[in-house]
Amino acid sequence: MKSEKIKYNYTEWYSADELNEHSKKWLSELLFIKDEQQFLLNLIQSFSTKRISKNQLAQLEDFKNSINENEIMLHSKISQVKKHMNQLKILVDGVNQLEMEHGYKKTHKELFKSMNKYLLDYRTVKERGLAKLTSIMKTTKPSNNNE
Repeated sequence: MKSEKIKYNYTEWYSADELNEHSKKWLSELLFIKDEQQFLLNLIQSFSTKRISKNQLAQLEDFKNSINENEIMLHSKISQVKKHMNQLKILVDGVNQLEMEHGYKKTHKELFKSMNKYLLDYRTVKERGLAKLTSIMKTTKPSNNNE
């Protein structure tokens, strides 16, 4: 006698409140990244007044371009999460709309994967860029105000 294996989706275990908490956390992280990217761009800009080599300037430009590319994805993610949060009412409106509720949970699962990938990609961009900035800072002599 074979026993059947039942495959559960992770969303089957989460309540509407838990799904909403995921979305709120995602939005909070994305808004923090938005502020952080502005800070990083300002930091990169501050190096334009320093004497640095062409290679270092190219590294900074590469980091700046990576942030700008990521910023485009960021705006898309913020829109997706906000839209997803607005659609939560499907689960809590008290109306049995099983197909729509299933669709919401499926979208949540896809957004969960997409957010994880985005956050990992962003952290990689940031880590590489900050390593470049650190290297440049170590090799750049501080400006002397007496000159």
